[in-house]
Amino acid sequence: MKQLNRYFIMLLLSMVSLGMIMACSDDDNGTIVTPEPDPEPDVPNLVELAQSDENFSTLVQLVVDLDLVDVLSNEELTVFAPTNAAFEAISDIIPTLSNEDLAEIVTYHVTGGTVLSSDLQAQQDVEMLQGEKTLIQSSAAGVSINGGRAEVTQADLVASNGVIHAIDQVILPKEFRVAIEGPSLVEVADDAGAFTTLLSLTETVGLTTTLQFLGPFTAFAPTDDAFNTLFESVDPSSLTNDQIAFILGYHVLGGVEITSDMLVAQQAPTTVNGEEIYITVGDEGVRVNGSANVVTPDVDATNGVIHVVDQVLLPNAFTPVTGIVAKKYDLSILLSVVAERAAILEALSDPNGEFTVFAPNNDAFEDALAANPGLSDEQVTEILTYHALVAKVLSGDLDEAQAVETLSGEEIFVTVNNGTVNINNSVNVVEADFVGNNGAVHVIDGVLLPNAFTPVTGIVAKNYNLSTLLSLVAEREDILNLLAGEGEFTVFAPTNEAFAAALEAFPDLTEAQITEILTYHVIGAQVLSSDLTDGQTAATLQGEEVTVSINGGVQINNANVIGADLIGTNGVVHIIDAVILPPSYTE
Repeated sequence: MKQLNRYFIMLLLSMVSLGMIMACSDDDNGTIVTPEPDPEPDVPNLVELAQSDENFSTLVQLVVDLDLVDVLSNEELTVFAPTNAAFEAISDIIPTLSNEDLAEIVTYHVTGGTVLSSDLQAQQDVEMLQGEKTLIQSSAAGVSINGGRAEVTQADLVASNGVIHAIDQVILPKEFRVAIEGPSLVEVADDAGAFTTLLSLTETVGLTTTLQFLGPFTAFAPTDDAFNTLFESVDPSSLTNDQIAFILGYHVLGGVEITSDMLVAQQAPTTVNGEEIYITVGDEGVRVNGSANVVTPDVDATNGVIHVVDQVLLPNAFTPVTGIVAKKYDLSILLSVVAERAAILEALSDPNGEFTVFAPNNDAFEDALAANPGLSDEQVTEILTYHALVAKVLSGDLDEAQAVETLSGEEIFVTVNNGTVNINNSVNVVEADFVGNNGAVHVIDGVLLPNAFTPVTGIVAKNYNLSTLLSLVAEREDILNLLAGEGEFTVFAPTNEAFAAALEAFPDLTEAQITEILTYHVIGAQVLSSDLTDGQTAATLQGEEVTVSINGGVQINNANVIGADLIGTNGVVHIIDAVILPPSYTE
Protein backbone atom coordinates (compact mmCIF):
# COMPACT_ATOMS: atom_id res chain seq x y z
CA MET A 1 0.00 0.00 0.00
CA LYS A 2 2.89 2.46 0.87
CA GLN A 3 4.57 1.71 -2.43
CA LEU A 4 1.34 2.49 -4.33
CA ASN A 5 1.02 5.85 -2.56
CA ARG A 6 4.61 6.76 -3.50
CA TYR A 7 3.91 6.02 -7.19
CA PHE A 8 0.78 8.15 -7.04
CA ILE A 9 2.68 11.13 -5.61
CA MET A 10 5.37 10.85 -8.26
CA LEU A 11 2.74 10.69 -11.02
CA LEU A 12 1.03 13.77 -9.61
CA LEU A 13 4.26 15.73 -9.53
CA SER A 14 4.98 14.79 -13.11
CA MET A 15 1.60 15.99 -14.24
CA VAL A 16 2.03 19.29 -12.41
CA SER A 17 5.44 19.81 -14.01
CA LEU A 18 4.05 19.00 -17.47
CA GLY A 19 1.22 21.45 -16.93
CA MET A 20 3.64 24.22 -15.99
CA ILE A 21 5.74 23.59 -19.11
CA MET A 22 2.65 23.63 -21.35
CA ALA A 23 1.47 26.80 -19.68
CA CYS A 24 4.78 28.46 -20.36
CA SER A 25 4.60 27.27 -23.96
CA ASP A 26 1.19 28.81 -24.36
CA ASP A 27 2.30 32.14 -22.84
CA ASP A 28 5.42 32.48 -24.95
CA ASN A 29 4.22 31.02 -28.20
CA GLY A 30 6.19 27.88 -27.63
CA THR A 31 9.42 29.61 -26.47
CA ILE A 32 11.04 28.56 -23.20
CA VAL A 33 12.04 31.61 -21.10
CA THR A 34 15.13 31.46 -18.81
CA PRO A 35 14.71 33.49 -15.59
CA GLU A 36 16.97 36.59 -15.21
CA PRO A 37 19.86 36.12 -12.72
CA ASP A 38 19.80 38.10 -9.53
CA PRO A 39 21.46 41.51 -10.06
CA GLU A 40 25.00 42.03 -8.73
CA PRO A 41 25.05 44.09 -5.53
CA ASP A 42 26.12 47.70 -6.11
CA VAL A 43 29.80 48.50 -5.30
CA PRO A 44 29.79 51.28 -2.72
CA ASN A 45 31.46 54.58 -3.42
CA LEU A 46 34.22 55.88 -1.17
CA VAL A 47 31.87 57.52 1.32
CA GLU A 48 29.60 54.49 1.48
CA LEU A 49 32.58 52.19 1.90
CA ALA A 50 33.91 54.30 4.77
CA GLN A 51 30.46 54.43 6.36
CA SER A 52 30.33 50.64 6.33
CA ASP A 53 33.46 50.43 8.51
CA GLU A 54 33.07 51.68 12.06
CA ASN A 55 36.83 52.36 12.24
CA PHE A 56 36.31 55.39 9.96
CA SER A 57 33.34 56.97 11.75
CA THR A 58 35.31 60.07 12.83
CA LEU A 59 36.57 60.65 9.29
CA VAL A 60 33.07 60.11 7.87
CA GLN A 61 31.61 62.63 10.29
CA LEU A 62 34.23 65.21 9.28
CA VAL A 63 33.49 64.57 5.58
CA VAL A 64 29.81 65.17 6.25
CA ASP A 65 30.39 68.26 8.42
CA LEU A 66 32.79 69.77 5.91
CA ASP A 67 30.45 69.18 2.96
CA LEU A 68 32.89 66.89 1.18
CA VAL A 69 30.45 64.04 0.54
CA ASP A 70 29.79 64.91 -3.11
CA VAL A 71 33.50 65.17 -3.90
CA LEU A 72 34.32 61.83 -2.29
CA SER A 73 31.28 60.13 -3.79
CA ASN A 74 31.69 61.17 -7.41
CA GLU A 75 35.36 61.85 -8.23
CA GLU A 76 37.94 59.11 -8.72
CA LEU A 77 40.18 59.36 -5.68
CA THR A 78 42.58 57.56 -3.37
CA VAL A 79 41.99 58.18 0.32
CA PHE A 80 44.58 57.56 3.01
CA ALA A 81 41.99 57.22 5.75
CA PRO A 82 43.00 57.77 9.39
CA THR A 83 41.23 55.42 11.77
CA ASN A 84 39.27 56.62 14.78
CA ALA A 85 42.31 55.82 16.94
CA ALA A 86 44.43 58.07 14.71
CA PHE A 87 42.05 60.98 15.22
CA GLU A 88 41.91 60.26 18.93
CA ALA A 89 45.69 60.80 19.09
CA ILE A 90 45.19 64.46 18.06
CA SER A 91 41.88 64.97 19.86
CA ASP A 92 43.38 67.74 21.99
CA ILE A 93 44.05 69.97 18.97
CA ILE A 94 40.93 69.27 16.90
CA PRO A 95 38.71 71.65 18.94
CA THR A 96 41.18 74.48 18.23
CA LEU A 97 40.84 74.06 14.46
CA SER A 98 38.42 75.89 12.22
CA ASN A 99 36.40 74.14 9.53
CA GLU A 100 38.83 75.59 7.00
CA ASP A 101 41.72 74.04 8.91
CA LEU A 102 39.96 70.71 9.14
CA ALA A 103 39.13 70.75 5.43
CA GLU A 104 42.79 71.40 4.65
CA ILE A 105 43.80 68.46 6.85
CA VAL A 106 41.20 66.07 5.42
CA THR A 107 42.03 66.93 1.79
CA TYR A 108 45.71 66.41 2.60
CA HIS A 109 44.76 62.72 2.91
CA VAL A 110 43.24 62.51 -0.59
CA THR A 111 44.87 62.31 -4.02
CA GLY A 112 43.39 62.07 -7.49
CA GLY A 113 42.98 58.76 -9.32
CA THR A 114 43.11 55.22 -8.05
CA VAL A 115 46.46 54.26 -6.52
CA LEU A 116 46.65 50.65 -5.39
CA SER A 117 49.47 49.38 -3.20
CA SER A 118 50.76 47.41 -6.20
CA ASP A 119 51.18 50.69 -8.09
CA LEU A 120 53.68 52.10 -5.59
CA GLN A 121 57.41 52.41 -6.21
CA ALA A 122 59.99 52.30 -3.45
CA GLN A 123 59.61 56.07 -3.03
CA GLN A 124 57.43 58.70 -4.69
CA ASP A 125 55.96 62.14 -4.20
CA VAL A 126 52.17 62.22 -4.29
CA GLU A 127 50.32 65.51 -4.69
CA MET A 128 47.24 65.71 -2.49
CA LEU A 129 43.97 67.57 -3.14
CA GLN A 130 45.05 70.15 -0.57
CA GLY A 131 47.97 71.10 -2.88
CA GLU A 132 50.99 69.86 -0.94
CA LYS A 133 52.92 66.67 -1.59
CA THR A 134 53.36 63.66 0.61
CA LEU A 135 56.29 61.27 0.54
CA ILE A 136 55.17 57.65 0.20
CA GLN A 137 57.60 54.78 0.62
CA SER A 138 56.85 51.15 -0.09
CA SER A 139 58.91 48.13 0.90
CA ALA A 140 58.53 44.57 2.10
CA ALA A 141 57.95 46.06 5.56
CA GLY A 142 54.88 47.96 4.35
CA VAL A 143 53.84 51.41 3.19
CA SER A 144 54.77 54.53 5.15
CA ILE A 145 53.87 58.18 4.64
CA ASN A 146 56.00 61.25 5.29
CA GLY A 147 58.96 59.44 6.74
CA GLY A 148 56.98 57.09 8.96
CA ARG A 149 54.63 59.69 10.40
CA ALA A 150 51.87 57.31 9.32
CA GLU A 151 51.78 53.65 8.29
CA VAL A 152 49.23 51.92 6.09
CA THR A 153 47.52 49.32 8.27
CA GLN A 154 44.99 48.04 5.72
CA ALA A 155 45.47 48.54 1.98
CA ASP A 156 43.36 48.38 -1.16
CA LEU A 157 39.78 48.78 0.12
CA VAL A 158 38.29 49.20 -3.33
CA ALA A 159 35.26 51.43 -3.97
CA SER A 160 33.36 52.23 -7.16
CA ASN A 161 35.26 55.50 -7.55
CA GLY A 162 38.66 54.76 -6.04
CA VAL A 163 40.37 53.07 -3.14
CA ILE A 164 40.87 53.53 0.59
CA HIS A 165 44.08 52.75 2.49
CA ALA A 166 43.66 52.80 6.28
CA ILE A 167 46.49 54.59 8.14
CA ASP A 168 47.34 54.71 11.83
CA GLN A 169 48.06 58.45 12.19
CA VAL A 170 46.65 61.71 10.92
CA ILE A 171 49.19 63.36 8.59
CA LEU A 172 49.42 67.12 8.83
CA PRO A 173 50.09 69.75 6.14
CA LYS A 174 53.13 71.98 6.54
CA GLU A 175 51.49 74.76 8.55
CA PHE A 176 50.22 72.42 11.26
CA ARG A 177 53.22 70.09 11.17
CA VAL A 178 55.67 72.96 11.67
CA ALA A 179 53.58 74.36 14.51
CA ILE A 180 53.74 71.02 16.33
CA GLU A 181 57.13 69.55 15.33
CA GLY A 182 59.14 72.59 14.29
CA PRO A 183 60.57 73.42 10.83
CA SER A 184 62.42 70.90 8.69
CA LEU A 185 65.49 71.78 6.62
CA VAL A 186 63.21 72.95 3.81
CA GLU A 187 61.15 75.28 5.97
CA VAL A 188 64.26 76.70 7.66
CA ALA A 189 65.81 77.47 4.27
CA ASP A 190 62.55 78.92 3.02
CA ASP A 191 62.19 81.21 6.03
CA ALA A 192 65.77 82.45 5.63
CA GLY A 193 64.95 83.93 2.22
CA ALA A 194 68.49 83.53 0.82
CA PHE A 195 68.04 80.10 -0.77
CA THR A 196 65.39 80.60 -3.45
CA THR A 197 67.54 79.01 -6.18
CA LEU A 198 68.45 76.05 -4.01
CA LEU A 199 64.82 75.44 -3.05
CA SER A 200 63.63 75.85 -6.63
CA LEU A 201 66.15 73.32 -7.91
CA THR A 202 65.30 70.97 -5.06
CA GLU A 203 61.64 71.07 -6.05
CA THR A 204 62.45 70.67 -9.75
CA VAL A 205 64.30 67.40 -9.21
CA GLY A 206 61.86 66.02 -6.63
CA LEU A 207 63.99 66.21 -3.49
CA THR A 208 61.82 68.56 -1.45
CA THR A 209 59.83 65.91 0.41
CA THR A 210 63.00 63.92 1.10
CA LEU A 211 64.52 66.93 2.85
CA GLN A 212 61.23 67.63 4.62
CA PHE A 213 60.36 64.24 5.98
CA LEU A 214 63.50 62.10 6.11
CA GLY A 215 66.78 62.52 7.92
CA PRO A 216 68.78 63.34 9.85
CA PHE A 217 70.82 65.27 7.31
CA THR A 218 73.75 67.65 7.38
CA ALA A 219 73.25 70.10 4.52
CA PHE A 220 75.80 72.53 3.10
CA ALA A 221 73.48 75.13 1.60
CA PRO A 222 74.79 77.50 -1.11
CA THR A 223 73.23 80.95 -1.08
CA ASP A 224 71.54 82.57 -4.06
CA ASP A 225 74.73 84.59 -4.60
CA ALA A 226 76.72 81.34 -4.77
CA PHE A 227 74.43 79.99 -7.47
CA ASN A 228 74.57 83.28 -9.38
CA THR A 229 78.37 83.04 -9.43
CA LEU A 230 78.21 79.47 -10.71
CA PHE A 231 75.72 80.37 -13.43
CA GLU A 232 78.10 83.00 -14.77
CA SER A 233 80.24 80.13 -16.07
CA VAL A 234 77.73 77.28 -16.25
CA ASP A 235 74.44 77.61 -18.15
CA PRO A 236 71.83 76.05 -15.84
CA SER A 237 69.70 75.09 -18.85
CA SER A 238 72.54 72.85 -20.01
CA LEU A 239 72.15 70.66 -16.93
CA THR A 240 69.75 67.73 -16.90
CA ASN A 241 67.56 67.04 -13.89
CA ASP A 242 69.72 64.03 -13.08
CA GLN A 243 72.82 66.21 -13.08
CA ILE A 244 71.15 68.82 -10.88
CA ALA A 245 70.03 66.11 -8.46
CA PHE A 246 73.58 64.73 -8.37
CA ILE A 247 75.01 68.18 -7.61
CA LEU A 248 72.43 68.82 -4.88
CA GLY A 249 73.08 65.40 -3.36
CA TYR A 250 76.76 66.36 -3.16
CA HIS A 251 75.77 69.01 -0.59
CA VAL A 252 74.10 66.60 1.83
CA LEU A 253 75.39 64.06 4.34
CA GLY A 254 72.79 61.39 5.04
CA GLY A 255 71.93 59.76 8.33
CA VAL A 256 74.03 62.10 10.44
CA GLU A 257 73.83 65.55 11.99
CA ILE A 258 77.31 67.08 12.19
CA THR A 259 77.59 70.40 13.99
CA SER A 260 80.69 72.58 13.80
CA ASP A 261 81.88 71.59 17.27
CA MET A 262 82.13 67.97 16.06
CA LEU A 263 84.63 68.79 13.32
CA VAL A 264 88.33 68.01 13.46
CA ALA A 265 91.13 69.61 11.46
CA GLN A 266 90.45 67.40 8.42
CA GLN A 267 87.67 65.01 7.45
CA ALA A 268 86.25 63.56 4.25
CA PRO A 269 82.63 62.42 4.81
CA THR A 270 80.66 60.74 2.04
CA THR A 271 77.64 62.59 0.68
CA VAL A 272 74.32 61.03 -0.30
CA ASN A 273 75.46 60.82 -3.93
CA GLY A 274 78.34 58.56 -2.85
CA GLU A 275 81.19 61.03 -3.35
CA GLU A 276 83.35 62.58 -0.63
CA ILE A 277 83.59 66.22 0.32
CA TYR A 278 86.71 67.52 2.05
CA ILE A 279 86.26 69.63 5.18
CA THR A 280 89.04 71.49 6.96
CA VAL A 281 89.01 73.57 10.13
CA GLY A 282 91.71 76.18 10.68
CA ASP A 283 92.43 79.81 11.32
CA GLU A 284 90.42 80.72 8.20
CA GLY A 285 87.36 78.93 9.62
CA VAL A 286 85.56 75.93 8.17
CA ARG A 287 86.19 75.29 4.48
CA VAL A 288 84.79 72.69 2.13
CA ASN A 289 86.70 71.34 -0.87
CA GLY A 290 89.47 73.86 -0.36
CA SER A 291 87.54 76.88 -1.58
CA ALA A 292 83.99 77.11 -0.17
CA ASN A 293 83.64 78.90 3.16
CA VAL A 294 81.05 78.07 5.77
CA VAL A 295 79.67 81.56 6.40
CA THR A 296 76.91 80.57 8.83
CA PRO A 297 77.25 77.26 10.69
CA ASP A 298 74.82 75.22 12.78
CA VAL A 299 71.40 76.39 11.58
CA ASP A 300 69.17 73.91 13.40
CA ALA A 301 66.16 72.07 11.95
CA THR A 302 64.02 69.21 13.17
CA ASN A 303 65.65 66.73 10.81
CA GLY A 304 69.22 67.98 10.73
CA VAL A 305 71.48 70.99 10.52
CA ILE A 306 72.37 73.51 7.81
CA HIS A 307 75.80 75.04 7.22
CA VAL A 308 75.57 77.97 4.82
CA VAL A 309 78.36 78.03 2.20
CA ASP A 310 79.41 80.76 -0.21
CA GLN A 311 80.09 78.48 -3.18
CA VAL A 312 78.25 75.70 -4.95
CA LEU A 313 80.11 72.42 -4.36
CA LEU A 314 80.74 70.56 -7.60
CA PRO A 315 81.23 66.78 -7.80
CA ASN A 316 84.30 65.51 -9.63
CA ALA A 317 82.38 64.94 -12.87
CA PHE A 318 81.85 68.69 -13.20
CA THR A 319 85.48 69.71 -12.59
CA PRO A 320 88.79 69.24 -14.45
CA VAL A 321 91.54 67.11 -12.95
CA THR A 322 93.02 70.25 -11.41
CA GLY A 323 89.75 70.81 -9.56
CA ILE A 324 89.87 67.29 -8.17
CA VAL A 325 93.39 67.92 -6.86
CA ALA A 326 92.36 71.32 -5.47
CA LYS A 327 89.54 69.98 -3.30
CA LYS A 328 91.53 67.18 -1.61
CA TYR A 329 93.42 68.51 1.40
CA ASP A 330 95.90 65.60 1.28
CA LEU A 331 97.04 66.86 -2.15
CA SER A 332 97.66 70.45 -1.08
CA ILE A 333 101.43 70.36 -1.73
CA LEU A 334 100.88 69.09 -5.26
CA LEU A 335 98.29 71.81 -5.76
CA SER A 336 100.63 74.56 -4.60
CA VAL A 337 103.48 73.30 -6.79
CA VAL A 338 101.23 73.07 -9.87
CA ALA A 339 99.64 76.47 -9.16
CA GLU A 340 103.09 78.07 -9.40
CA ARG A 341 103.40 76.84 -13.00
CA ALA A 342 100.74 78.53 -15.09
CA ALA A 343 101.46 76.51 -18.23
CA ILE A 344 100.89 73.17 -16.48
CA LEU A 345 97.83 74.46 -14.65
CA GLU A 346 96.30 75.80 -17.85
CA ALA A 347 97.03 72.61 -19.78
CA LEU A 348 95.51 70.30 -17.16
CA SER A 349 92.47 72.58 -16.79
CA ASP A 350 91.59 72.35 -20.49
CA PRO A 351 88.01 71.00 -20.65
CA ASN A 352 88.67 69.67 -24.15
CA GLY A 353 91.69 67.62 -23.09
CA GLU A 354 91.99 64.12 -21.66
CA PHE A 355 94.49 63.48 -18.90
CA THR A 356 95.44 61.04 -16.21
CA VAL A 357 97.19 62.49 -13.17
CA PHE A 358 99.10 60.34 -10.70
CA ALA A 359 98.90 62.64 -7.69
CA PRO A 360 101.45 62.16 -4.89
CA ASN A 361 99.90 62.81 -1.49
CA ASN A 362 101.41 65.31 0.96
CA ASP A 363 103.47 62.70 2.82
CA ALA A 364 104.99 61.54 -0.46
CA PHE A 365 105.89 65.08 -1.50
CA GLU A 366 107.43 65.92 1.85
CA ASP A 367 109.67 62.83 1.65
CA ALA A 368 110.67 63.60 -1.95
CA LEU A 369 111.48 67.24 -1.27
CA ALA A 370 113.54 66.24 1.76
CA ALA A 371 115.48 63.72 -0.33
CA ASN A 372 115.99 66.19 -3.20
CA PRO A 373 116.43 69.59 -1.51
CA GLY A 374 118.09 71.55 -4.31
CA LEU A 375 115.62 71.11 -7.17
CA SER A 376 115.43 73.90 -9.71
CA ASP A 377 112.16 75.16 -11.20
CA GLU A 378 112.93 73.29 -14.42
CA GLN A 379 113.52 70.07 -12.53
CA VAL A 380 110.29 70.41 -10.57
CA THR A 381 108.41 71.04 -13.82
CA GLU A 382 109.99 67.93 -15.35
CA ILE A 383 108.95 65.86 -12.33
CA LEU A 384 105.38 67.21 -12.43
CA THR A 385 104.88 66.46 -16.13
CA TYR A 386 106.22 62.95 -15.47
CA HIS A 387 103.05 62.37 -13.38
CA ALA A 388 100.54 63.11 -16.17
CA LEU A 389 99.36 61.15 -19.19
CA VAL A 390 97.70 62.68 -22.24
CA ALA A 391 94.83 60.17 -22.07
CA LYS A 392 92.22 59.11 -19.52
CA VAL A 393 93.18 55.78 -17.99
CA LEU A 394 91.04 54.20 -15.26
CA SER A 395 92.12 51.31 -13.07
CA GLY A 396 89.75 49.00 -14.96
CA ASP A 397 91.60 49.77 -18.20
CA LEU A 398 94.91 48.35 -16.98
CA ASP A 399 96.56 45.10 -18.00
CA GLU A 400 99.00 43.23 -15.78
CA ALA A 401 101.82 45.35 -17.18
CA GLN A 402 102.09 48.39 -19.48
CA ALA A 403 104.53 51.19 -20.29
CA VAL A 404 102.80 54.50 -21.01
CA GLU A 405 104.24 57.81 -22.16
CA THR A 406 103.84 60.80 -19.86
CA LEU A 407 103.43 64.48 -20.61
CA SER A 408 107.22 64.81 -20.17
CA GLY A 409 107.78 62.38 -23.05
CA GLU A 410 109.24 59.68 -20.81
CA GLU A 411 107.54 56.39 -19.98
CA ILE A 412 106.26 55.15 -16.67
CA PHE A 413 105.82 51.44 -16.01
CA VAL A 414 102.52 50.31 -14.52
CA THR A 415 101.80 46.85 -13.15
CA VAL A 416 98.75 45.29 -11.47
CA ASN A 417 99.17 42.50 -8.94
CA ASN A 418 96.32 41.17 -6.79
CA GLY A 419 94.40 44.40 -7.24
CA THR A 420 97.33 46.64 -6.30
CA VAL A 421 98.48 49.10 -8.95
CA ASN A 422 102.19 49.84 -8.82
CA ILE A 423 104.18 52.37 -10.82
CA ASN A 424 107.89 52.14 -11.58
CA ASN A 425 108.23 49.28 -9.11
CA SER A 426 108.29 51.80 -6.27
CA VAL A 427 104.99 53.66 -5.87
CA ASN A 428 101.49 52.32 -5.17
CA VAL A 429 98.13 53.78 -6.16
CA VAL A 430 96.34 54.26 -2.83
CA GLU A 431 93.13 55.87 -4.16
CA ALA A 432 91.94 55.33 -7.72
CA ASP A 433 89.51 56.64 -10.29
CA PHE A 434 88.55 60.17 -9.30
CA VAL A 435 86.99 61.00 -12.66
CA GLY A 436 86.61 64.61 -13.77
CA ASN A 437 85.33 66.25 -16.93
CA ASN A 438 88.72 66.03 -18.66
CA GLY A 439 90.32 62.93 -17.18
CA ALA A 440 91.08 61.02 -14.02
CA VAL A 441 93.18 61.38 -10.88
CA HIS A 442 94.83 58.52 -9.00
CA VAL A 443 96.44 59.26 -5.62
CA ILE A 444 99.87 57.65 -5.13
CA ASP A 445 102.08 57.19 -2.07
CA GLY A 446 105.35 58.33 -3.64
CA VAL A 447 106.77 60.83 -6.09
CA LEU A 448 107.73 59.39 -9.48
CA LEU A 449 111.23 60.41 -10.54
CA PRO A 450 112.22 60.61 -14.21
CA ASN A 451 115.42 58.88 -15.27
CA ALA A 452 117.44 62.08 -14.92
CA PHE A 453 116.91 61.95 -11.14
CA THR A 454 117.93 58.32 -10.61
CA PRO A 455 121.13 56.29 -11.00
CA VAL A 456 121.32 53.59 -13.66
CA THR A 457 120.14 51.05 -11.08
CA GLY A 458 116.96 53.09 -10.63
CA ILE A 459 116.36 53.09 -14.37
CA VAL A 460 116.65 49.30 -14.40
CA ALA A 461 114.52 48.96 -11.27
CA LYS A 462 111.48 50.82 -12.63
CA ASN A 463 111.19 48.76 -15.85
CA TYR A 464 109.28 45.50 -15.32
CA ASN A 465 110.91 44.12 -18.48
CA LEU A 466 114.27 44.27 -16.69
CA SER A 467 113.22 42.56 -13.45
CA THR A 468 115.51 39.54 -13.96
CA LEU A 469 118.53 41.81 -14.39
CA LEU A 470 117.46 43.76 -11.32
CA SER A 471 117.17 40.66 -9.16
CA LEU A 472 120.57 39.33 -10.28
CA VAL A 473 122.26 42.65 -9.55
CA ALA A 474 120.46 43.01 -6.22
CA GLU A 475 121.88 39.65 -5.13
CA ARG A 476 125.41 41.04 -5.63
CA GLU A 477 125.77 43.92 -3.24
CA ASP A 478 129.14 45.08 -4.53
CA ILE A 479 127.81 45.48 -8.08
CA LEU A 480 124.62 47.14 -6.83
CA ASN A 481 126.49 49.65 -4.68
CA LEU A 482 128.91 50.41 -7.47
CA LEU A 483 126.20 51.13 -10.06
CA ALA A 484 124.10 53.09 -7.58
CA GLY A 485 127.01 55.31 -6.57
CA GLU A 486 128.98 58.09 -8.12
CA GLY A 487 130.68 57.55 -11.43
CA GLU A 488 129.82 57.22 -15.07
CA PHE A 489 128.49 53.98 -16.43
CA THR A 490 126.91 52.52 -19.51
CA VAL A 491 124.71 49.52 -18.86
CA PHE A 492 123.59 47.20 -21.62
CA ALA A 493 120.44 45.80 -20.01
CA PRO A 494 119.08 42.45 -21.33
CA THR A 495 115.32 42.00 -21.16
CA ASN A 496 113.64 39.26 -19.14
CA GLU A 497 113.15 37.22 -22.32
CA ALA A 498 116.82 37.55 -23.12
CA PHE A 499 117.81 36.29 -19.69
CA ALA A 500 115.30 33.43 -19.87
CA ALA A 501 116.84 32.27 -23.16
CA ALA A 502 120.40 32.58 -21.82
CA LEU A 503 119.72 30.74 -18.59
CA GLU A 504 117.99 27.99 -20.56
CA ALA A 505 121.02 27.70 -22.87
CA PHE A 506 123.49 27.79 -19.98
CA PRO A 507 121.70 26.20 -17.03
CA ASP A 508 124.85 25.37 -15.07
CA LEU A 509 126.42 28.81 -14.68
CA THR A 510 128.18 29.33 -11.39
CA GLU A 511 127.71 32.42 -9.23
CA ALA A 512 131.12 33.64 -10.28
CA GLN A 513 130.28 33.22 -13.95
CA ILE A 514 126.99 35.12 -13.54
CA THR A 515 128.90 37.93 -11.86
CA GLU A 516 131.38 38.03 -14.75
CA ILE A 517 128.53 38.09 -17.28
CA LEU A 518 126.81 40.95 -15.43
CA THR A 519 129.96 43.09 -15.30
CA TYR A 520 130.54 42.34 -19.00
CA HIS A 521 127.35 44.37 -19.64
CA VAL A 522 128.79 47.52 -18.02
CA ILE A 523 131.23 50.09 -19.38
CA GLY A 524 132.93 52.45 -16.96
CA ALA A 525 131.95 55.55 -18.92
CA GLN A 526 128.80 57.14 -20.29
CA VAL A 527 128.39 56.22 -23.96
CA LEU A 528 125.29 57.52 -25.76
CA SER A 529 124.00 56.10 -29.04
CA SER A 530 125.20 59.25 -30.79
CA ASP A 531 128.74 58.44 -29.64
CA LEU A 532 128.80 55.03 -31.29
CA THR A 533 130.53 54.12 -34.55
CA ASP A 534 130.54 50.93 -36.57
CA GLY A 535 133.28 48.55 -35.43
CA GLN A 536 133.91 50.46 -32.22
CA THR A 537 135.09 48.46 -29.20
CA ALA A 538 134.91 49.30 -25.54
CA ALA A 539 136.28 47.66 -22.41
CA THR A 540 133.77 46.46 -19.85
CA LEU A 541 134.03 46.25 -16.08
CA GLN A 542 134.61 42.51 -16.51
CA GLY A 543 137.78 43.35 -18.46
CA GLU A 544 136.95 42.12 -21.92
CA GLU A 545 135.65 44.27 -24.75
CA VAL A 546 132.29 44.56 -26.48
CA THR A 547 132.04 45.37 -30.18
CA VAL A 548 129.59 47.82 -31.72
CA SER A 549 128.01 47.20 -35.12
CA ILE A 550 125.76 49.66 -36.93
CA ASN A 551 123.78 47.96 -39.67
CA GLY A 552 120.16 49.06 -39.90
CA GLY A 553 120.35 49.47 -36.14
CA VAL A 554 122.84 49.18 -33.32
CA GLN A 555 124.19 45.83 -32.17
CA ILE A 556 126.40 45.09 -29.18
CA ASN A 557 128.13 41.84 -30.04
CA ASN A 558 125.17 39.68 -31.10
CA ALA A 559 122.47 41.69 -29.29
CA ASN A 560 120.25 44.39 -30.78
CA VAL A 561 119.74 47.66 -28.93
CA ILE A 562 115.96 48.02 -28.65
CA GLY A 563 115.86 50.94 -26.23
CA ALA A 564 118.59 53.55 -26.21
CA ASP A 565 119.79 56.52 -24.19
CA LEU A 566 117.94 56.15 -20.87
CA ILE A 567 120.10 58.71 -19.09
CA GLY A 568 120.35 58.77 -15.30
CA THR A 569 122.38 60.66 -12.73
CA ASN A 570 125.46 58.49 -13.17
CA GLY A 571 125.25 57.10 -16.65
CA VAL A 572 123.05 55.63 -19.35
CA VAL A 573 121.12 52.43 -19.93
CA HIS A 574 120.61 50.79 -23.32
CA ILE A 575 118.13 47.89 -23.46
CA ILE A 576 119.23 44.88 -25.51
CA ASP A 577 117.40 41.78 -26.69
CA ALA A 578 120.02 39.17 -25.78
CA VAL A 579 122.54 38.42 -23.06
CA ILE A 580 126.04 39.10 -24.33
CA LEU A 581 128.77 36.69 -23.29
CA PRO A 582 132.43 37.51 -22.82
CA PRO A 583 134.58 36.25 -25.71
CA SER A 584 136.38 33.93 -23.30
CA TYR A 585 133.07 32.10 -22.82
CA THR A 586 132.53 31.52 -26.53
CA GLU A 587 136.00 30.90 -27.90
